[in-house]
Amino acid sequence: MENNNELTVERSLEIIKRQIEQSRKELEKNAGMPFITWGIMVIVTALIVWYMWSSTGNSNWCFLWFLMAIVGWGIMVWQGKKEQSHNVPRTIITKMMSHIWFSFGIFASIFPVLMFVVAPLIFGKFALGYGITSIIILLLGLCTTITGLLLKSKWIVAGGIVGGLFGAAAAILLSGSSEMLVMAAIGLISMVIPGIMINRRTSHV
Repeated sequence: MENNNELTVERSLEIIKRQIEQSRKELEKNAGMPFITWGIMVIVTALIVWYMWSSTGNSNWCFLWFLMAIVGWGIMVWQGKKEQSHNVPRTIITKMMSHIWFSFGIFASIFPVLMFVVAPLIFGKFALGYGITSIIILLLGLCTTITGLLLKSKWIVAGGIVGGLFGAAAAILLSGSSEMLVMAAIGLISMVIPGIMINRRTSHV
């Protein structure tokens, strides 16, 4: 009787393990386009902000990032509803991914507001006059790397590490409007290229 119970537990664990692995593979198949979509939006927004900032000398064009975030999350919500209509299952992997990027969205959206809106109201000046772009790039690289580890995708992991570390350093060295050129490069390295490679790898699966 005890042996039967042990076999039942082992069998249950094996089934759970197989389901998680299948979920990871299915999620990886659908991970390419979100990476490409967000990457293109980051590149386009960064280039627009860079051009307007360098042309006018007004850094307030950076607020276009908030508009991009609203549009991007709207697209993701629409995509989520589309997947639900096709009965795409919600699993522990998909929930973890949602939590990771939801957390990134909170930090990346609220931190600049605290530095450039709240801090001047309280202290009469910016609490941090530089480094905002670098910090956001570092957060982006971290979340991208974690996503790649969950999906077991070397392209996403490599894009997150290279883009996050080197991009954060470059954004500090190239201050002002040039930071936006770094952000555009990060969109390509950390998002678009990994997304394309994922699509190529999973197209035959």
